Amino acid sequence: MCMKLNYYALWKLMADLIGDLKRRGISIPPQIMNDLRSAKTMVEIAKFDRSNPDVIRRIEEYMNNLESYLLPMVRERLGKEYADMLMNKIAEAQKNMTVTEQKPEKRFPVGAPRDKHWIRIKPTEETPLDLIREISEESGLKHEVQKDGYVLIYGDKDQIKKFIKRMARRLINDASSVK
Repeated sequence: MCMKLNYYALWKLMADLIGDLKRRGISIPPQIMNDLRSAKTMVEIAKFDRSNPDVIRRIEEYMNNLESYLLPMVRERLGKEYADMLMNKIAEAQKNMTVTEQKPEKRFPVGAPRDKHWIRIKPTEETPLDLIREISEESGLKHEVQKDGYVLIYGDKDQIKKFIKRMARRLINDASSVK
């Protein structure tokens, strides 16, 4: 039995923390928000491509960036007790090894045929709209930009899997060439 760290739980903890900080009027730098979005994207990719160690490495890098920025900020602005409580939650999330996955959302997006599989991607600096379009077309998928800025990608299940693997490879290759 292969045990995996529940990265979704860690991501959710960081997302909730950022939401709490914003509600308290604390500004979050754009790079931290990008890391949060990128971590979520990589967690989603890891659901389909568990064999690639670079995906896990990137998730851990994003999570480490988030923790190393947010924890000192929390200690400084919200106090030692809040920071200790947060550290306990992080430790608990890291301790809980699972093989279960997050349940997919039940919402059906407007524009996707009911007989097709679909995913939605938010374009970022790392995953620009042109790249999403290019890889979706190479994978034989349809795509459309929605009002909320997300790109709806839809088609056959196997094509969606190919798309996700191609996106993961491209992201990993781009990250490797930057370093």
